[in-house]
Amino acid sequence: MSLEISTVNSTTIITLVPRFDSATAPEIEAELRLLIQKNPRSVLFDFSRTEYIASAGLRVLLSTTREIKKAGGNVALVSLSPKVRQVFLIGGFMQIFTDYNTRDEALAQMGKQ
Repeated sequence: MSLEISTVNSTTIITLVPRFDSATAPEIEAELRLLIQKNPRSVLFDFSRTEYIASAGLRVLLSTTREIKKAGGNVALVSLSPKVRQVFLIGGFMQIFTDYNTRDEALAQMGKQ
């Protein structure tokens, strides 16, 4: 299992796995730590393939976001399924993240920042 990572303009797009839980979180966290070392300025987490996220996934996402923002970067989410969006809402995470419906919309808005 590996994250799909690409770059469009100056935005790093990270397509997450179908299940982001305690079984997958450690490996994802390790990959994200390597990415953070490259000091990305703009990161888009793409949830188009993610069917399930647990608290372990939320923790990894939050700690990664804190590191990116501390270094002056920005982070956004795209393509949250209704089920995954509900987890973010219940956990109060939608107040922390900017969320977009489509990748094109996210890239257009993030390019303005």
